[in-house]
Amino acid sequence: MRRNIEGLQRSTKLRAASALERAQTALRQMQEVEASINFRTVAAKAGVSTAWLYNTKSLRDRIMKLRTVSKTPVENDGRNRRLISQERVIETLRLRIKQLEAKNEELQERLEHVYGQFATTPSSGKPARRGHVHDVQTSDGRRKSLDDYR
Repeated sequence: MRRNIEGLQRSTKLRAASALERAQTALRQMQEVEASINFRTVAAKAGVSTAWLYNTKSLRDRIMKLRTVSKTPVENDGRNRRLISQERVIETLRLRIKQLEAKNEELQERLEHVYGQFATTPSSGKPARRGHVHDVQTSDGRRKSLDDYR
């Protein structure tokens, strides 16, 4: 019994032609915007695998040629991204420091205000603590609390 594989072969050819067209379109678009051209970026833009790009001789040769002509080097891209990331982190931390300093200043002002209120409030002359069950009276009539023993 012989299998009918014509449909599979036709589908394979259509998929390959579609992938080739997507890759070529991606290359043209990347050239127009002068984006960095390498196998990874083309594969990501075209939705194909890097292995397929390497295995397709015409595309491989074209990408290798355009890769050398490309104006933005990949090494500097990584370094620039790192610097930009570090600058963003530094800026975020500076903003956080400013916010914390402002909050600290506000809390210090509140504390000074409360201390001022305590200083101006007249005392009644009475102790803040009343007699407690565990208070001990000394021989001279003075009460001694447990806090004196600690």
